[in-house]
Amino acid sequence: MKRLALFELDRERPQSLVDQLVGAVTGALAAHLLRAGMRMPSVRQLAQEQGVSTFTVVEAYDRLVAQGVLVARRGAGFFVAGKGPSEASMPQREPGALDIGNTWLLSEVFADNSDSVKAGCGWLPATWVDEAGVHGALRQLAKDVLPEFVNYGQPRGYLPLRQWIARRLEDMAIDVRPEQVILTHGATQALDVIARTLLRPGDTVLVEEPGYCNLLEILARTGARVIGVRRTPQGLDLAQLDILASQYSPRALFLNTALQNPMGTSLTPACVHRVLQLAERHDFHIVEDDIYRDLAPQGTALFAALDGLNRVIYVNSFSKTISPSTRVGYIACTAALCGDLTRTKMVAGLTTSEINERLVHTILTEGRHRKHVERLGDRLARARGQVSTRLADSGMTLLAEPAGGMFVCASLPEGAPHAREVAQQALAAGVILAPGEFFMASGVPTHWLRFNVAFSDDPRLYRFLDALADRYA
Repeated sequence: MKRLALFELDRERPQSLVDQLVGAVTGALAAHLLRAGMRMPSVRQLAQEQGVSTFTVVEAYDRLVAQGVLVARRGAGFFVAGKGPSEASMPQREPGALDIGNTWLLSEVFADNSDSVKAGCGWLPATWVDEAGVHGALRQLAKDVLPEFVNYGQPRGYLPLRQWIARRLEDMAIDVRPEQVILTHGATQALDVIARTLLRPGDTVLVEEPGYCNLLEILARTGARVIGVRRTPQGLDLAQLDILASQYSPRALFLNTALQNPMGTSLTPACVHRVLQLAERHDFHIVEDDIYRDLAPQGTALFAALDGLNRVIYVNSFSKTISPSTRVGYIACTAALCGDLTRTKMVAGLTTSEINERLVHTILTEGRHRKHVERLGDRLARARGQVSTRLADSGMTLLAEPAGGMFVCASLPEGAPHAREVAQQALAAGVILAPGEFFMASGVPTHWLRFNVAFSDDPRLYRFLDALADRYA
């Protein structure tokens, strides 16, 4: 091929020569100056032409191979791959072409790299999480060359982090030792490990309705019978819980106590006390998924503190306050159950990543995490107020007014179609919404949507909702 004169490397730029070479190749591909199948200059040739070392070219070529831009053929050299990165990473569908199913939020929304409005997603924007803390902790860990970094971790996870968690739980009036804490790949794996351990096909398990959509899929895969208990803005329907527990003798009740997903509300101390009484009477476990605790107002009720982890299995994670990419969560429970859960964890996926666990421990102990959580709570509060007002202006009606957290739920204007159909229409406008149906164990169609306030400040969302309101006014 022609000499790559378009690789004008600038040694005065702060960008490394490797990065410049990688950018030059991908830029040439995007400009159609390179085509699939073309042979790249040899390492020695390109190094001579550009006045760089062969090590620089090798590192650039290796990176391009890893990105799928080039392919390496033994004895023949490097060739342009069939697809460039921009083409390969583009969504392979037109907006709106995807049919929104009940498991859609578990897959497609995570894979969507387009510039869509992700008002229906369940995570925080990258600029809202503890980006500075993650970068600082990575730099700190990079200084520690330890043999543990290339080995499996411990079955229950990195001990210093479990010790930190035990102290944190003691501050929340939960009496627990580090031996009763199991680290997991986020709260989702924690819930999966608990479900695999407690449940057998045919068992009955109770969930909140509406409730966490990922949990519904996890429980369904165990073969258990999943029955919903109404969650209202005022709390759990205690009368219905008593009736269902009497009728079905459930093995467990799974719920969020604080800032529930999707409603955003928290249970009162009176409701928590009454649920514990019913668990004792009907002999079932309470699995308390508490991942929004750090964002909740001080004094929000807590099952594990009242129960002492006798019937309660406590789940939490650091995805909402540090970063979802760390994938570090945990379970706290009785010592006896801890052994069973650890065996399930090991059977399902062996140990968790000690590198990630060390990263989280470094962030938690370097002294600035508490301030970050306070700032995050304030930022969510401002966003929640603005989004609530804007939804009302667009003809939506809030189902509840949360006192904290990431989510608000709102019903559609009267006369509008079911939420799933509205979400399907929204895809064509580049807006991803979460229909209430996704959060219902019964799967019944709903007339409301869940909004993530951190992603719901985009004008495109309100242009769609305003047009919807005008259509059905």
